[in-house]
Amino acid sequence: MPKHTGVNDHTEQNLPTQKLNDGIGSVPAHSEALRNSVTELLARFVASMSGGILTPELSDKLKALLLDYLGVTASAGLRAESSQKFVDGITSFSDAAEGRNTVLTKGSKFPQRYAALLNGAFCHTYDFDDTHSNALLHPGCSLISAALAQAETQNASGRELLLSLAVGYEVACCVGAALGLGSYKGGFHNTGTVGIYGSIASICKLRGSSQQAVEDAFVLALSRAAGSMQFLENGSWNKRLHPGFAAHDALLCVSLAEAGVLGASQAIEGKYGLLHNYSGSGDPSRITKRLGEEWSFLETACKPFPACRMTHGQLEMVGKWRKVHEARGIPETATVTLPKNSFPIVGLPAKNKIRPECIVDAQFSSCFQVAASWLYGTNLGWAIYEKIPDKGVLELCGRVKCEMDENYSALESRMKIVFPDGTVVEDEILVPIGEPQRPFEWDTGVKEKFLGLAEPVYGRNKCQKICSVIKALESCGLGELMTLLA
Repeated sequence: MPKHTGVNDHTEQNLPTQKLNDGIGSVPAHSEALRNSVTELLARFVASMSGGILTPELSDKLKALLLDYLGVTASAGLRAESSQKFVDGITSFSDAAEGRNTVLTKGSKFPQRYAALLNGAFCHTYDFDDTHSNALLHPGCSLISAALAQAETQNASGRELLLSLAVGYEVACCVGAALGLGSYKGGFHNTGTVGIYGSIASICKLRGSSQQAVEDAFVLALSRAAGSMQFLENGSWNKRLHPGFAAHDALLCVSLAEAGVLGASQAIEGKYGLLHNYSGSGDPSRITKRLGEEWSFLETACKPFPACRMTHGQLEMVGKWRKVHEARGIPETATVTLPKNSFPIVGLPAKNKIRPECIVDAQFSSCFQVAASWLYGTNLGWAIYEKIPDKGVLELCGRVKCEMDENYSALESRMKIVFPDGTVVEDEILVPIGEPQRPFEWDTGVKEKFLGLAEPVYGRNKCQKICSVIKALESCGLGELMTLLA
């Protein structure tokens, strides 16, 4: 990629990693791994992990991701227009069967599999959940939902939960990276198709499943992995359900595997396996090369805005320029330059991008995000979507043009604004805030975001207790946390 200069002055993804230690000695080196089944290698990785890998750095990252998940899930569970409809549908489907698992903001009376489904759907509803740019997915929404359901069922310790999350995140991020952009070109949504694998890893770690059971669950998952990008056509709620389905089906696959159900071998790398069927450019070496040597999930980012991650660079630029140039008036034009992979998702000059009709349309529209944020600021959070019918926003949407530049990649974007007085401002963001190179700190980023989302749900005192429990999770059981979240 040619060198760009901009507000971040980053030219490549120099991402932090941490070497693995204690408990994974049985995972073969890269050269040996390439001679083995990738599916078997992943199963061995999951089964061999032990609590010794939980360094302070790793634990702190997992706690931040968990707290971020809880805030996003609770807020969406209470406020989003789809959430109660999901609950009503599940309640009807299950004949009002009761269980003992917690759905955030809805109580602790749900069967395990449906608690995982609903929490997963709630978490992804805002598109405010964590994201991994190299794996092209939102990993936490499915695997944390599955892990919480399993951990609550068996009354796991906080330390056991953290270990399961580490394993689940790593599997999801490695498999997502192996699929690459080819899956999106084929119309698949990695958050759904890959989410089941991370969820299985977390569940199996909590249950103490054998290596064979983990592998069998992975191969059964090939027949359940799903998630289509067709939701972009009309802003449907399918996308919100993808991680919920993944978490639900992961529990099913693990139960079947532990009962001895036989699945297809080489389900990830085989001729008709995940990488070949779901991606025209799947690369199994992106699993084997780093697995067992360093943690790729540390690259997972928390999001500052409830919109597609591909729009976040533009939102940062709007926030900066608005402080300086708001008095110049409404821009005459705005031009957004996007990478080839982002343009069809957030920049295509389709009717539902230029004049979005629903929240999902607006979440995936650079035109809307730039226009609404210029007129009303970048700190509205979910309330930005109240501006969908705003005449001023829609008029400004028509002045925003998106174009594609193949010299850009990943989450990079450039924007130029022309004001009525002729003033022109132009800049680029190569790495949005929240990525490992520009991370959220606990107090000024992760906790602040959590409180902003969760205080209207739980109140300040309970939110502070939740933060305290997460901070000390190694010494806590899950019961105290889940009671606070119900």
